Amino acid sequence: MKRLLFSVAALFIIFELSAQQTESNTRKITVDDAVILAADNNISLKRQKIVLDALDMRNKTSWNGVSPSVSVSGSLEIPLDGLLTEMEATNKYVYGFGASVSLALTPSLYTSIRDAKLKFESGKTSYEEAVRQVELNVRKLFYSLLYTKESIALQKRNMETARLRYENNRDKYNRGQLSELDLLQSQYSYESQRPAIESAEIAYQNNIASFKQTLGIPQSEKIELEGALSDAIPPEAFTVTQNVEDLPSVKKIQASIEQQKNSLLATRFSAYGPSISASYSWGMNRLNDKTEDIKKASANESHGLSLGVRIPLDGYLPWSTGAYSIATQKGTLKDLELQLENEKTTAALNLQNSIKNIVQKQNQMEMLNRNVEIAQKSYDMTLAAYNHGSRDLLTLQNASDALLKAKTDRESHIFNLISAVLDLENMLGVPFGSLGEK
Repeated sequence: MKRLLFSVAALFIIFELSAQQTESNTRKITVDDAVILAADNNISLKRQKIVLDALDMRNKTSWNGVSPSVSVSGSLEIPLDGLLTEMEATNKYVYGFGASVSLALTPSLYTSIRDAKLKFESGKTSYEEAVRQVELNVRKLFYSLLYTKESIALQKRNMETARLRYENNRDKYNRGQLSELDLLQSQYSYESQRPAIESAEIAYQNNIASFKQTLGIPQSEKIELEGALSDAIPPEAFTVTQNVEDLPSVKKIQASIEQQKNSLLATRFSAYGPSISASYSWGMNRLNDKTEDIKKASANESHGLSLGVRIPLDGYLPWSTGAYSIATQKGTLKDLELQLENEKTTAALNLQNSIKNIVQKQNQMEMLNRNVEIAQKSYDMTLAAYNHGSRDLLTLQNASDALLKAKTDRESHIFNLISAVLDLENMLGVPFGSLGEK
């Protein structure tokens, strides 16, 4: 008997240690942790970072158009004369050195430097937008998992209540205080909830697996989400101070307009702008003759300087390629300006609709909270009446379902409210979670 008790105690201790170890090996992740992990492991962001680094390098070295071109040269000439012996031929040779420096200046140098700067700024904006999009998706997925988790918890609590009610009815049935039909109904009400909960748990685990993949976490690692939907509810009052011109969607088109203006200017420089070129060259040739006892040496040194100016005239011809390119660039610029005007109107309308949607959802929160209170009170009163025999089981089940629906609707509404606020923050280009902060 002592051995049996010792074995049971040992198994209990082993089970407790195993449970503690499993809990300690579980990685707890907050929404901010998830955002950092996704940003560090996202392949698309890494690829865009490579492109951004290349644009940055091009921007830093765009001035190299004014760097002169320098070259050096050398030569050696050994004349071969058939009347001389091989040894004599090697005593007579000519060697020379040369160097040149050239520089070309064109009006397009300015537009080239500005184009590199504008493209880098545009690439930086695109990269920041990609980072924000990843963060937006991760935050929504995180809160969606929290909603699913809390929804499952609500269903489990409802199922536990149904189980307790079934056990209570079974005791009443055994004492002859309840009919078999009521007992079977309570048993069905309890056991019929199991498949839905199991399906929800399987879907939750599948979503957790996708979440791990997004964050770059091994599937074998256990994680636990820290936080609750109630923690992310935005404040009831918030103020939007951004103007339409400050919105990222408007700034993006404005950046495209600046690039197009620079492209038009470059085309005009190419069609009308003069170009200046300058070069300087130096060279020296030396003849050495050491045949027999004669030692002679002569040198020939040369210098050269050239200046040139090129003025294109094709752009002044209305049918020329340059004139056509300028007209095309002007049309593209006009189209972008119309897009900007339309985007300002659309963005202002979307901003107003988003704010109205959030305010409406905030106003509905009070009603949903009141619905939960009413459903809870109705269930409590129905349960008391059922225990006294003045209400049947079906009425009690309806009250229980109504309470579960009221709580689930509130959680769903909170998730939709959080998502709407995240979309508004993304539209405004402000840090996530900052809306309403003082």
